Amino acid sequence: MTVASPGPRTVAAAMFACGWGGNQFTPLLLMYRRTGGYSVLSVDAFLGAYVVGLIPGLLLAGPLSDLHGRRRVMIAGTAASVLASAVLAFGATGPRPIYAGRLLTGIAVGIAMSVGSSWVKELSTASGDPTLGARRASLWLTAGFGLGAGVAGVLAQWAPWPMVLPYLVHVALTLPALALLPRVAEIRPVRGPSGAPRERRGLLRDLRVPVPGRRTFRLLILPMAPWVFGAAGLAYAVMPTLVDDRLGRWGLLYATALTVLYLGTGAAVQPLA
Repeated sequence: MTVASPGPRTVAAAMFACGWGGNQFTPLLLMYRRTGGYSVLSVDAFLGAYVVGLIPGLLLAGPLSDLHGRRRVMIAGTAASVLASAVLAFGATGPRPIYAGRLLTGIAVGIAMSVGSSWVKELSTASGDPTLGARRASLWLTAGFGLGAGVAGVLAQWAPWPMVLPYLVHVALTLPALALLPRVAEIRPVRGPSGAPRERRGLLRDLRVPVPGRRTFRLLILPMAPWVFGAAGLAYAVMPTLVDDRLGRWGLLYATALTVLYLGTGAAVQPLA
């Protein structure tokens, strides 16, 4: 049996925490509509702010970590996740903290998905299993997505301070992982063996899809990606609003169950893939 070293476990824990923060907001959409009086359009805009942050996190964080090291960028992403929840805790005061918090959340999740996954895979090479790192990163991130939504929904349904407590729980969960990240080995140092800075390629060059993978990217990944995320959006963002008037006080719990079921299924099938 392969025993993981503390390095990949620590990074995976940070990815888990970022995933938790990324999806804890989703089942609370109905709460913001009811308690905050926001329209459907405003609530959809809150989700849109997350996507706006996710895009640069996914596209730019990887090349930046090639230049400045995985550790530095992942620490910044995990810190952004903590800051996002701290800002969202002030969401009861108006929409601006929600927009800002969701934007930061998207950046944090994008960094976890790109830099965190790469770092975990690099730290897991000593295991002898070439697929261990990818499976570990994907499983921990997806588990964070699902558990974050589940715990936040339950707290908002039955615990006091429903618009504050879920975010404080996430902050408390993430801070230990953030404190341990500086101790993890830097697999991709900024300087080469001679001490000179590594060659810096252009950002546009880093964003290009390698020639051998372009056909697969265009014919398979590009057309499928919107359906993957669109199905998720329909499952736990649109459906609860369509049946909200029939569920009464159980609407929030219904939205939570949908979110956990969708993401829990994704996490459960990964060991079988």
